[in-house]
Amino acid sequence: MAPSRGFAPPRRRILLLVLCGFTLLTLDLSRFGPIGSAQSLVRDLLHPVVEVAGAIVSPFANAWNAVFDYDDLETQNRALQAELDQLRGTALEVDAEREAFRRLLAATEIPYLGEVERVTAMVVRRGIGNFDDDVITIDKGSTSGITTGMAVVTGAGMVGRVDRVDSTTATVQLLSDSSMVVGVRLTDNDEIGLGSTIPNEPRVFRIDRGLDWPLDGDLSVLPAVGTPVVTAGSSRYPAEIPIGRISAVESADDDRSMIVLVEMANDVTDLSYVTVLLAEGMSQISSEVVVPSTSTAPAADAGEG
Repeated sequence: MAPSRGFAPPRRRILLLVLCGFTLLTLDLSRFGPIGSAQSLVRDLLHPVVEVAGAIVSPFANAWNAVFDYDDLETQNRALQAELDQLRGTALEVDAEREAFRRLLAATEIPYLGEVERVTAMVVRRGIGNFDDDVITIDKGSTSGITTGMAVVTGAGMVGRVDRVDSTTATVQLLSDSSMVVGVRLTDNDEIGLGSTIPNEPRVFRIDRGLDWPLDGDLSVLPAVGTPVVTAGSSRYPAEIPIGRISAVESADDDRSMIVLVEMANDVTDLSYVTVLLAEGMSQISSEVVVPSTSTAPAADAGEG
């Protein structure tokens, strides 16, 4: 039996209802009471339909935006990544500049000397090969007043001496070179001796000349471990430059001489900036620097290299 044509299928009725509702909603007859009431009724009837339709269409809209807005999102991501990389690079530059500034201050802030004329230089090259490990090149030379033999220091103490000079650069022999002999003073008893670093141990300075072991056996006169050692007033270098601190005191093989081991104040293997003292010997040091002398001490510059 054929279905009755007097009733429209449910989908057709819903479609007609929706069309009528949109027609009423688009009529600009809000001043006319019945139409306004009909519009309100249609809004209430269509609210569930609109929500369902929105829920159905929303995933398609999102997919549409994801496909056609992909290039814009990719561009934004690249821009954000570039900005992040730039911030990271800036942070690294700041850290590097802070470290360079710290090293510069360590080379220029020298509290242990008076008003000695000086020049700060950058280390531009270290030694090349096994025979040049104890040599560095700095970016200042004779045009800056530097001459051969001048002391090279940092805020921590002695680094070495100028070995060769050109107009704009200079070569520095580091104190780690065991052939470089320096006259030093022990600050707790004012004894003066000669010493140099131990081969292959650039942080250990060994004073092995000029110091007598106490013949009466009174060990209380030995220099105390931990006390400073500085350049002597009779040295070829300006006085009172720190060498390091005493780490050990022992008797030599003859039981007549004293050997003092000093832990170096400077790590000469890790230098970025140094200061060259434009002075030679005690005569050019400020009068504020006082170096005690002893009549029994040997001349420190004898044999000093």
